[in-house]
Amino acid sequence: MKSLIIGAGAAGITAGHVLNEHGVDFTIFEASDTCGGRIRKVDGFADFPIDVGAEWIHQWISAKPAVFTSLLDGADPRFPTFADKPQTISLWKDGKLRKRNWQRFLPMPTDYKFSESTWFDALDTLVTSELLAKIRFGTPVTDIAYGNDGVTLTTDSGTTHHGDKVLITVPIAMLQRGAIQFDPPLPADKAAEIQKEKVPGGLKAFIEFSQRFYPDVLQVGGGIFSGGPLEECIYYDAAMGKNSTRHVLGFFSQGKKAEPYTAHGSDDALFTYLLAELDEIFDGQPSKHYIKHVVQDWTREPYIGGSYSQRKASAKKLAEPVGGRVFFAGEAMNPNGKTIAVHGACESSYTAVANMLQ
Repeated sequence: MKSLIIGAGAAGITAGHVLNEHGVDFTIFEASDTCGGRIRKVDGFADFPIDVGAEWIHQWISAKPAVFTSLLDGADPRFPTFADKPQTISLWKDGKLRKRNWQRFLPMPTDYKFSESTWFDALDTLVTSELLAKIRFGTPVTDIAYGNDGVTLTTDSGTTHHGDKVLITVPIAMLQRGAIQFDPPLPADKAAEIQKEKVPGGLKAFIEFSQRFYPDVLQVGGGIFSGGPLEECIYYDAAMGKNSTRHVLGFFSQGKKAEPYTAHGSDDALFTYLLAELDEIFDGQPSKHYIKHVVQDWTREPYIGGSYSQRKASAKKLAEPVGGRVFFAGEAMNPNGKTIAVHGACESSYTAVANMLQ
């Protein structure tokens, strides 16, 4: 059997790993020039690697794909982790800065973070390195024809590739935008379920300062319960838990709360907005102590188009194969009910590959 995989993010890479274990021939087609999808790191910015994509290890999701079992159990010495438990918390709302340190005592689920590495390093070490020869970078797939004789992919350069089955692991936002056309078209109920999912904008930024003037966490525009758990806007001490002497402030926003930030058309304009907001909150100290920054707006990323799914559609229906030839996996498509996040995406690939091998 010849399998074709579209997308070299967490789900696509994991699927290749599983197919490799089963001795199945496959090729991965990646539109961009790098792997990882919404997992991305920046080296050299600080004295620790920066996660400009997925950063937290969400233990509360409970998805445990086999490739990450030791890591998620905190038992892999190559990837030490620490519990992300901020001690100083503030809220910026209606032009006032208020301390909210009592929030650290609330019964919230504990997330973990990498002490010395990143999600990118984990994926690269455990999976990606064995698959590089199988990945075709810079190869966006634009059309998929499928039928009794298999599947044929057409890339943006007009080249075609034939296989028995195809696994689609691109971000669901790309499917919603029609980045890939299907022949015949996907069934109406499948297409409707894809459009039912919500994938809002989201971004991250990291700013280094010569002095620290900020708490462990600064919530912007509302407390932890306003807008729901999938709408966030926080600044946080990105060096906390790291072996670092640097002062690096992270920023993460997703959902409706991200709209004032993602509305800017360039990284420079976005950073100008961020610095002005911080100057207002901290009485000009950010501009005074600013050293450098890096911005990653996932909303404008060409082959991503947003943050992550909001669980508005049925993961089971999204993952259902079409015609016994077209299969789906990704953070929005884990039929085990443990969707989103890196390990949710990877777990979905185990299910998808098992279906492909039947």
